[in-house]
Amino acid sequence: MTRTQLEVERVFSPGPDVPVPDLTRAGPVVGVDPVGEVELDATYHDTPGLTLIRAGVTLRRREGGPDEGWHLKLPVGAPDARRELHVPLREAPDPVPDELLDLVDGWTRGIAVAPVARIRTHRTTYHLVGPEGEVLAELADDRVTGRAAQLDAQDVTWREWEVELVDGDRELLDVVEAVLAAHDVHRSAVTRKVAVVLGLPTGAHDVAPALTRKGPARLLLRHWLETQVHEIARLDPVVRRGGAGGVHGVRKACRRLRAALATYRALADRERTEPVREELRWLARSLGQLRDDEVVRDRIARQLAREELFGEPALRLLEEYAAGRAAEGRVDVAEVLTSTRYHALRTALDDLVARPPWTGAADGRARDVLPARLAREWRRTRRRRRDGADVHEVRRAVKRLRYALELVEPAWDDRARQPRRAARGVTRVLGDHQDSVVARQWLHALAAEAARTGVPSFALGRQHALEEQREREALAEAGAAWAVLARAVSRWAR
Repeated sequence: MTRTQLEVERVFSPGPDVPVPDLTRAGPVVGVDPVGEVELDATYHDTPGLTLIRAGVTLRRREGGPDEGWHLKLPVGAPDARRELHVPLREAPDPVPDELLDLVDGWTRGIAVAPVARIRTHRTTYHLVGPEGEVLAELADDRVTGRAAQLDAQDVTWREWEVELVDGDRELLDVVEAVLAAHDVHRSAVTRKVAVVLGLPTGAHDVAPALTRKGPARLLLRHWLETQVHEIARLDPVVRRGGAGGVHGVRKACRRLRAALATYRALADRERTEPVREELRWLARSLGQLRDDEVVRDRIARQLAREELFGEPALRLLEEYAAGRAAEGRVDVAEVLTSTRYHALRTALDDLVARPPWTGAADGRARDVLPARLAREWRRTRRRRRDGADVHEVRRAVKRLRYALELVEPAWDDRARQPRRAARGVTRVLGDHQDSVVARQWLHALAAEAARTGVPSFALGRQHALEEQREREALAEAGAAWAVLARAVSRWAR
C-alpha cells in the first residue's frame, strides 16, 4: 500500500563538533525534546545517466527508522517541499516496486534503474515543541557516510541538520534559520545526500539572466519554454496517480508552449519547432476528454443539487454516467503516458530547452522584436472574430494572445499585464459558453438514458433549457469583454 505525504524541510551544514543550539528562541518553540538515535541504511536507484536525481527526484530503499521502506520523492513546484510516497519493504530480493517505477516513467522512458549510491546515516532526532505540547518540527542531526556505486569510489563523510515541519508553518523555518545563522550554521548548498555523494553540481551560484526589454528576445522565450517543460515533467506523476489538477496543468502547459512557438516562431527554426507543436497538440487532445468531463460533470452536479423536484435521481444518474466515462478516460490516459510517442515528445522537449534552435532574430533586443510579433497576433485574433469564426475558435485565438502577453510580462510589467487580464476576461466568458454547449450534450445523453431506465427526466430537461439561456447570456457578456480587450491592446500598441 502506497502512503503519501508532503515533506517540507531545510538542510543546514554545522561543523563536526557544533552542538545543537537552544532553539526555544525560535518563535513558538518552547522546548526541544530528544527523541532518540537510529541507524539508517539507504540504497539510491537511478538510470545510468542519473536522470531522476538531475530532475530533483529521489528513489531509494531504506532500512532502519520508523519509516523504513521504499521512498519516492517528487518535486511539487514549491520551495523546500517535495511529495514523498512510501511503500513498505518486502521479502528479498525486494526489487523497486512497480507502482513507483510507473510514476517515474516520464523521466526514465524505458531505461532500467539500478543502485547508484549507498548512504548510511547515524541520526539523532529532536522534537521542537510548541506551547500546547504539539510537535512543530523535527530536527535530525545526521552524521553521514556515503559511497557511489562505482568500483573506485571512496567514502564521503559529512554532517548535516534537517529541520522538517510537522505541525508548524513555513514561517517557523525562517525563524529557525535565523537562530542557526546566529550560531554560524547556514543552509547547505546541496540539499540531497545522494547529490553530495555523486558530486553533482549544486547550481547554487548560477544567476539567471535578467528578463528586460533591452536584453535579447530569446531570454524571455527560453524562460517561458523552460517553465512549461518543467511543469509537464512535474505534473506527469500527478496525472498518473489521478491527482487533482494534473491533467488540467499538463494541457495548459502544452497550450502555452504551442502558443509561444507560434506567436514567436521567427525566433526559432520552424523545422525543429513545428513537429514539437504538432506532438503537443496530440498530447493535449489525448488528455482532453478526461479534463473536459470533470468540468462538465461538476457543472451539471452543482445545478442538479439545487433542483427540488426529481433532482436526486437525476444526480445519481449523472454520477453513474460520469464514472463510466472517467474509467474509460483513465485507461486512455495511461496508454498515452506509457507510449513511445509520449516518451519521444518528452525527449524532444528536453532537447528544445537544452539546445534551442535560435534564429538570428532571437538575438535582437526584446523591445525591437517582440512587440511586432504581439501586434501580429492581435491582428490574427481580430480576423478570427471579424470573419465569423466559431465561438470556440475565437476563444482559442484569444487564449493564444493571452499566453503571448504572459510571456513578455516579466519585462513589460503593467503594460502587458492589463491586456493579458482583459484577454483572460474574454476567455473566461467564452469558456463558460463552451461549457454550456457541452453540458447540453451531456444532458441530452442523460435524458435518453433516463428514458431507457425509467428515471424521471424533469430536472434534466429544466437544466437543458437553463443552459440554453446561459449560452445566450455568455455571448452577450462576451461583447463587452471584447471591447475591454480591444482598448487594453490599443494602449499597448501606442
